[in-house]
Amino acid sequence: MKRRRRKLKGMITTRGGTPLYVGVDVHERESQLAIFEQSGSLVTEKRIPTGSLESFISSLPGEKRVAIESVGFIYPIYDRLSKLPSCHVTVADSNNVRLIARSRLKHDRADARVLGELLRTNFLPVSYVSDEETREKKFLINDRVRYGLRRGQLRTTIRWLLKRKGLDNIERVFSPEGRKKLRELRLREIDVRLDELELVDSIIERLDGEISSIVATDPNARLLDTIPGVAPYTALFLSSAIGDVNRFLDSKHLCAFLGLVPSLHQSGDVMLTGHITKLGDRFLRRNMVGCARVVVRKDMHLMVFYLKVRQRGETRRP
Repeated sequence: MKRRRRKLKGMITTRGGTPLYVGVDVHERESQLAIFEQSGSLVTEKRIPTGSLESFISSLPGEKRVAIESVGFIYPIYDRLSKLPSCHVTVADSNNVRLIARSRLKHDRADARVLGELLRTNFLPVSYVSDEETREKKFLINDRVRYGLRRGQLRTTIRWLLKRKGLDNIERVFSPEGRKKLRELRLREIDVRLDELELVDSIIERLDGEISSIVATDPNARLLDTIPGVAPYTALFLSSAIGDVNRFLDSKHLCAFLGLVPSLHQSGDVMLTGHITKLGDRFLRRNMVGCARVVVRKDMHLMVFYLKVRQRGETRRP
């Protein structure tokens, strides 16, 4: 059956006070909208400047339910639309939307329709949007992750350059004494990277100071910081990633969010479990694994449990 579209001149109207469902395919300059009634009728499709989204959606009558796909600049748009009266904004999980809405036609009109239809039928995979304060903490953590990775890359490159020159016999290369010996070599390629490494180290020291001051005033991060093996960096990383812990039904759902649960493949009576799913932030998961390696050396009960799990894993290997 071909969908009937209502072409209306002037203001859009609703029937009996039912909400309008608006799918928005957001781009930097222009955005495509598809507006549906609760019955499924396509009211209208429209392409407008992204800067006019707030005024246009505000002009729609009655209750508005808006679905937008997650993009890098979504936060200011989400904040402005959420403040509109009778407007409920949902951010779609872009990865899962693509899995659900596979289509041979890929264009903005189709994307906007898909978002509106999924929202109307309650099949829209929702992405959690944290509050503004938590977002700022995430940005700080992301900077710390980025510079930490860059420091690791520089150190690896310097070690490789030393090996290439046959000078890999220097002990504790990145200690003050080791760096002094590297400077005495007077190798341009090493000096350049040492200069950058010193700059990155100073930035990391500054970021760590900011993180420590925030953790001191954040009750959730401060509580995580009391766990043996967990430093302020990981404490704030974990607390900002979790956000409102009450959004998880239980600890198993939280572990699934972090990608720390076994994968499951089930068909009929056959059920197979595999490695962890590795969903979520891989850098956060890496930090948590590092913390676990420290804490098992401090807690004998956890050490016994760790050894049992490790032994079970080794016996399964071919």
